[in-house]
Amino acid sequence: MKVTHEGSMEEYKRLIKNPPLGPKVPIKSSRTDPYAVDDKCVLAVIRSDSRREGIKEALRVIGGVTPLCDEVEGEIVIKPNCNTDDPFPRNTHPETVRIIAESLIEAGFPPEHIVVGDMSGRYRGLPTRHTMENMGLKKVADDLGIKLSYFEEEEWVTVKHPRNKAWPRGIKIPKRIYEADKVILTPIMRPHRSATFTIALKLAVGLIDAVGREWLHNGEAFYEKMVELNLAFSVDLVVTDALKCFIGGGPVHDEMAEPGIIIAGSNRVAADAVAVAVMKQYGAHGVIDKPVQEHEQFILAEQLGLGKPRIDEMVLRTSNLAEDEDFDTMINRIKDELS
Repeated sequence: MKVTHEGSMEEYKRLIKNPPLGPKVPIKSSRTDPYAVDDKCVLAVIRSDSRREGIKEALRVIGGVTPLCDEVEGEIVIKPNCNTDDPFPRNTHPETVRIIAESLIEAGFPPEHIVVGDMSGRYRGLPTRHTMENMGLKKVADDLGIKLSYFEEEEWVTVKHPRNKAWPRGIKIPKRIYEADKVILTPIMRPHRSATFTIALKLAVGLIDAVGREWLHNGEAFYEKMVELNLAFSVDLVVTDALKCFIGGGPVHDEMAEPGIIIAGSNRVAADAVAVAVMKQYGAHGVIDKPVQEHEQFILAEQLGLGKPRIDEMVLRTSNLAEDEDFDTMINRIKDELS
């Protein structure tokens, strides 16, 4: 089904006029990190020319998916980047979702409890149902027997976290995310004209309704609003596909690099910090303007207790499947940048 700008905007306006109810719900405590070592988050950086081999190796290196599945009776929700139906690296590659879901199933987790969910954007993404199908995610779901969730078609709840200063009325998120036993993010990475960069922290924008998106983009306190979204839900695993990534400025974002990297970890702030350190090595627009830890997303995220963008707060594990002679240099630069 073709997705057009005009059709998406029409759907977006409809959602603004008829927003979901979103009853208030109690705040949930942040979940325990399933991979933590000595109170530090675990990050894998894998050099591979194969998405399948790279993701499999990343999951193995951080400790496998069994810790993610232990004692889970409800759903594991995979949240991809489905802003539009443009192919990777502008959005999540469907094989990234397939490989993660297959790994969960191979570990004994029931496929009917795996859900891939998102709400696409207004520019050329809504309705999400059509975007997911065009991206190839429906085929993945049909092949594996997992579920798809189009958040604008489902129930919502409102979470009011005491640290939400930029969202005085609370944050409306999908009920499915609120009730999920585990959440996995599968971001891409590229520069962004409003957020400087878009990776895991900004992926939370796909978890707010149309009214919330209008509030986010009203020209006031954008960084605060964007980062505070992450207080409304826990994240248990981030798998960032950086086999390729855009590095040029917007709005076209047509200049591309090929780091050949998969980043996987148990903390969205740490995973984003490593990803930005990689982007900086390729001269990504906006990212190169300052040290990684001085970017506003990371300053705010640390203040909110979401994570720390410093190497001494991470257990960094690496694997060079491609036998790339420059890989050690990349890793040393990441460590220097985040030290």
